[in-house]
Amino acid sequence: MTRRDIPGALNGSRLLEQPRYAAEVAAWRAALRRNAPVLLEIGFDHGRRLAATAARWPGWQVVGMEVRRRRVTQVERIRATRGLTNLLPWRVDARTALATVTPPACLDVVEVLFPTPWWDPKLRAKRLLLTPPFVADVARALRPGGALIIATDVDEIAAAVAEALASCPTLAPDPLAWAARPAIDARSRREWRCAQDGLEVHRFGLRRLPAADV
Repeated sequence: MTRRDIPGALNGSRLLEQPRYAAEVAAWRAALRRNAPVLLEIGFDHGRRLAATAARWPGWQVVGMEVRRRRVTQVERIRATRGLTNLLPWRVDARTALATVTPPACLDVVEVLFPTPWWDPKLRAKRLLLTPPFVADVARALRPGGALIIATDVDEIAAAVAEALASCPTLAPDPLAWAARPAIDARSRREWRCAQDGLEVHRFGLRRLPAADV
């Protein structure tokens, strides 16, 4: 695991080293040890899509990382009400979790749908998610052949994503990468809005290359 500082990380990039977060980290690692493929959604908003995936695909371990406490609480309630034992919502900055407490080659699908664009340049510099270091952390966490899927309707973010992805030699574009995600009918709110308003959506699909191909 790296121990670099991550600018803008929620409550600091060394947060998860603190003993009071040991139980949360243990739950994350236990989820990764299940004999099941793992889907990680980063920034799950209201969480209905996340919960729908867990309900439709009980053979998958479904994990969501979200920084907004109320969204995580909502999904925790859904999990309890519906008995979704394969669902783990976690209030954590994914940048910190992937860089510091995630073993290599443990994830099958990582999805980032419509990340916050952070229009303020100062906030964007601190909080933009899809940077080259973050993409490298995602690639390290993916199993060989694992998929990274990204969607945004913001041209500037799409350009930044393309630049970040180009910096990672262990990820290769694959138009079929989206098919690796367990299929569901539910859509995120932003995806629904884009469809209603006829907005162009930039979609990226990549696969983690086997070591021999890097």
